[in-house]
Amino acid sequence: MITSDISSVLRHFKTEGSHAHARPFGSGHIHSTWLIEAGNKHDPDYILQKFNSNVFPLTAETMNNIRLVTGHLRQKWGPGSGFEVPELIECTDGGVYHTGSDGVHWRLYRRINPGISYDQVPNENVAYEAGKIFGKFIAYLSDLQPDKLSVVIPGFHSAELRYEQLQTAVKNDPAGRRAEVEAEIAFAGKHYDAMLELPRRQQSGEVPLRVTHNDTKLNNVLFDDRGRAVSVIDLDTVMPGLSLYDFGDLVRTAAGTGDEDEADLNRIGFNRALYKAIEKGFLEQTRHFLTPAETALMPLSARYMTWIMGIRFLADYINGDVYYQTHYPGQNLRRCRAQFRLMETMEF
Repeated sequence: MITSDISSVLRHFKTEGSHAHARPFGSGHIHSTWLIEAGNKHDPDYILQKFNSNVFPLTAETMNNIRLVTGHLRQKWGPGSGFEVPELIECTDGGVYHTGSDGVHWRLYRRINPGISYDQVPNENVAYEAGKIFGKFIAYLSDLQPDKLSVVIPGFHSAELRYEQLQTAVKNDPAGRRAEVEAEIAFAGKHYDAMLELPRRQQSGEVPLRVTHNDTKLNNVLFDDRGRAVSVIDLDTVMPGLSLYDFGDLVRTAAGTGDEDEADLNRIGFNRALYKAIEKGFLEQTRHFLTPAETALMPLSARYMTWIMGIRFLADYINGDVYYQTHYPGQNLRRCRAQFRLMETMEF
């Protein structure tokens, strides 16, 4: 059933048909999401999200980025292309998000069907397709100037900033957890200098800024029932970034074994065959415009993004789990340890 609270939110959007059910949906860490199921099989389903303004305080800029990028892609991924562009549903006041009297922001997307997603790669074809569609995403946005988009999270993938945030968490130790994570703190510091290679190459101009997704988890790709990637979703972090962020984060989430919060570190490893499938799909779409440095740094980018996520989970654990949604005590620490173990096993 649909609660009165959700019904009152839906009334602010230009939806079609009737709505029969609403249920929590997805496995994201940031926003609260519901699937709104139609009351008639011929009516569309929708994805309703309660926007987390603590993580994305620049709500208007974030939503404007999404509108710019989806509009640009829709010109190229039109009907018959085989690809689906996420469609924001307009509000009754003409905007693309609704703000309630309590200051909470809401947005609504038309659901892409069948919209199959994976938290773990079932086979090499899925890895290849994921690499291919994220490569295509960057390629099709290559003629959109990065300065037209707002930077909605400054330093999102900055090694310097994320390490500084970890150091601040360690120094302040607000939740009294530092003593149990000394080994993880040492691991983060041991690899810091090596990770600075990527920002150094950006500063030299060898790795240019592009319009990138910046959150290329495997489950942000939707597949059809034939195993073909048809859409890229979760566009909140689309902004100026590096192609290497997108490639590296996809490898992190798609070429590793074990769950993101796997407790048994012996079950975590790196699947080189999946890595090669991702690389093949990505380069098929991007080889013609990537710089030599971008191509050469692809293996490092996988380690870089895995290290970045490890220290972010670690800092959040030390701070008392204030950023990522957790479902049980110690989940962020498990996530951190899993990332660091995956990074140790990466061989190219």
